[in-house]
Amino acid sequence: MGTLKLKDICIQRKEFELRVPELQVASGAIVGICGKSGSGKSTLLKVIAGFEPFSQGEISVDEKIISQLPPEERRVSIVFQRPALFSHLTVMENVCFGLKIKKLPPVEQKELAMHWLKKLGISHLADRSSVGLSGGEAQRVALARSVVVGFPVLLLDEPFTGLDPELKSSARKAILQTVEELKTATILVTHDPEDISELADEVYLMESGKLTRWTQTRKTDID
Repeated sequence: MGTLKLKDICIQRKEFELRVPELQVASGAIVGICGKSGSGKSTLLKVIAGFEPFSQGEISVDEKIISQLPPEERRVSIVFQRPALFSHLTVMENVCFGLKIKKLPPVEQKELAMHWLKKLGISHLADRSSVGLSGGEAQRVALARSVVVGFPVLLLDEPFTGLDPELKSSARKAILQTVEELKTATILVTHDPEDISELADEVYLMESGKLTRWTQTRKTDID
């Protein structure tokens, strides 16, 4: 897996400006970004994924510049706060969606999908409709759908919002296991100090479009 690098990123939206002079996320590392709503956290993830344009700068993965590529060619997975599963598909079909686009043989699709469904503790849901899943179940299905394609970059935008404490704990463990197995370069956007303390190797604070590095690392406390 590769390293994600951002250099001299500038995003301008009317009166809002977001600047990231430099940010690097190594393979297998989780960088946490916290900050108030509207500070630019989610916007930054959308820029990396290719869903938002930016004024200047460069984004690269494993030294390959992806800044001008469309989202489907960037090899970047993103999990949003709301899972946004395909309601007309089963859990298995949702997870296999990206693999089908990659034209993997159906047998390989199901084997890979089942691997991650088991890993995330939801293999028993494989044949269920995606409609009617609990919040925690739906979020884990969304995570499986994102990681099964094996992209080198994983972006997590408030992935545990709305989950009860027990589900949050199991979801965090699932994230750690996923990153450790795939060695993804991962960015986690969150407002929850526990997410940061349990998951992040490095921490940044986003304030009014400016990114500042903190010194806290995984398993430390944040006031």
